[in-house]
Amino acid sequence: MFPQDSFTDIDDDQDDQEDDQEEEVTWTHWVPADPFRAWLNHLTAATGMEPLTIGVAAGIPTRVARSLATSRTRPRRIRAIDAIGLLSLNPNNLAFNGKMLCDARPAHLSLVELRSNCPSAPELSRRLNIGLDVAAGLLGGWLDFCQQSTSWGCIALASQITYDRASYTEDLFDLAEAA
Repeated sequence: MFPQDSFTDIDDDQDDQEDDQEEEVTWTHWVPADPFRAWLNHLTAATGMEPLTIGVAAGIPTRVARSLATSRTRPRRIRAIDAIGLLSLNPNNLAFNGKMLCDARPAHLSLVELRSNCPSAPELSRRLNIGLDVAAGLLGGWLDFCQQSTSWGCIALASQITYDRASYTEDLFDLAEAA
């Protein structure tokens, strides 16, 4: 017999609150980043995909993939949920799933959100290593399907352009303040 079995008047609401707290701890749990940085580098080398594209495929924020991949901002730890996302990928499945067809709308919408910063069709074609007709279809919104890796690449590219724009704006603001 366990000590808690001797109590007959346990408050069920308190148990529910404890369960909620346990779930919160799970979502905010942190793990060392180094093994996942190495795994991201391995996935990048094995598939030829960019780290941000792999981050989109893993369902993790692109800022996490960017911080793991760049030497400028190397975190010592990442959220456990992001680590699980990265561990859910392996090179063979990532390459296979990347070749599957998917709805092209998320890719188109991610590019449309860039507005004037959206790359041209030739530039998009070059940056994502896709055909010019596919790039034009994604930008024009008339392409119904594309490869999953192309969709991931568009989302990652849009995120990177947005990040670069924000960094550039911050640098300009810092220069203006210094003057």
